[in-house]
Amino acid sequence: MKNLALLRWPVTLFLPVILYLCSPVDVSPKFPLFVGMTSMAVLAWAFNVFPAIGVAALLSFAYLLGEVAPAEVVFGPWTTVLPWLSFAAVIIGEAMDRTGLARRLALRCLQLTGGSFSGLLWGFFLGGIALGIVLPSILARMVILCTIASGIIDALKIDPRSRMSSSIVLLAFMAAAAPQFMLLHTSESYIWAFTMLFKGTDITVNFWQYAWQSTLISMVYTVMSMYTVYLVKGKESLAGGGDVISFINQSCRELGPLRPVEIKLMVLVLGMVGGFMVQPWTGIDPVYIFCVLAMLCYLPGIDILDGESISKLGIMFLVFVTGCMAIGFVGGSVGFNAWAVRQVVPLLQGWGENMSIIMAYLAGVGVNFMLTPLAATAAFTPAIGELGQAMNMNPLPVFYAFGYGIDQYILPYEAVYFLYIFITGKVTLRHIIPALAVRALLCGVILVCIAIPWWKFVGIM
Repeated sequence: MKNLALLRWPVTLFLPVILYLCSPVDVSPKFPLFVGMTSMAVLAWAFNVFPAIGVAALLSFAYLLGEVAPAEVVFGPWTTVLPWLSFAAVIIGEAMDRTGLARRLALRCLQLTGGSFSGLLWGFFLGGIALGIVLPSILARMVILCTIASGIIDALKIDPRSRMSSSIVLLAFMAAAAPQFMLLHTSESYIWAFTMLFKGTDITVNFWQYAWQSTLISMVYTVMSMYTVYLVKGKESLAGGGDVISFINQSCRELGPLRPVEIKLMVLVLGMVGGFMVQPWTGIDPVYIFCVLAMLCYLPGIDILDGESISKLGIMFLVFVTGCMAIGFVGGSVGFNAWAVRQVVPLLQGWGENMSIIMAYLAGVGVNFMLTPLAATAAFTPAIGELGQAMNMNPLPVFYAFGYGIDQYILPYEAVYFLYIFITGKVTLRHIIPALAVRALLCGVILVCIAIPWWKFVGIM
């Protein structure tokens, strides 16, 4: 294992050189340099040889120093909505945490479903759905639900190395992550990705169109994800169901009655959701409404957050976000996206739409071993849009299938919010790998048996 670790730096440094030398030069003069630099960044992320934020920043400056693309292209991601949407999502997450509103919503859902393992499953399911509606940050949802899961494990004195402990934490993970496809605003990346997907066209996807196309499939996917946790639980039983109820009730009592600050926050959050819902009629970009309402948390008279807290927000990740997006922007500039589409189209044309969707899902699963979900979405969305145009098909089903692919996890490094569950110290990787593998397989079955027929029914295939 130690010898393999020593190979990480040589592979990261020398494999990109080989790719640079082997890259075609007839695409554009800077094409080989783009391939070399980008592959080095991807390997650095995959092998974790350098801080992820540092890699993203270095990649952006490398593009500039190598004159791969002009500054307006490299830093173009900062002019999109995603960095500001992510910034606003962090503010709402902080407000939800400080006021206790998100914890109250999740505990109330658990309170409704009882103290059995099945009750916990449905309680976390309802909690994940409720938090998904009001909180677009997957990581913020993960922190809240994992805190509750850890509290239940401690209250029942469950061995943190046991299968039961792993299964309870995995319930929290599934509840936080799986509903990200439920609505247009339940994942930060989906809100902005459609702009890149349909770049150069007059096609748009609003809140209601997305709900019609995706919510049913997302709900089936989320329920399936929750039930795979039974593979982790095995034959172990949850002892002390009454203690679970006692812990949940005690946690609710500690929160006290609903406070005015929580009501004010709920009004702001409902305004954000409402902005997405009425966008087809107002024509106002709901992302801007989202950002403005998030900043109102600091307004005197509302006073959900204070001025001191804004300086403590963890927003360095925005450099990572924009660095990942720069791959897609610069790739389009040097012709990489169009070149990749030309390589793929001949392979897919003989297979038809159905097989293209399956291949997109498998590609997402594979890409997630190298890039985080956000990086993969940023890097590949423009190419998916061009692929749809080249094949004369709506790119939405391919995009959706790719999204489900990059939501499959096996190893902790694949996503920050997946890594977070291991920070609890109450989950064992070998316990959960079989459930995650079965989940990936069943997701493919859902795409074939439910998603494709549904997308044909709603008219996007």
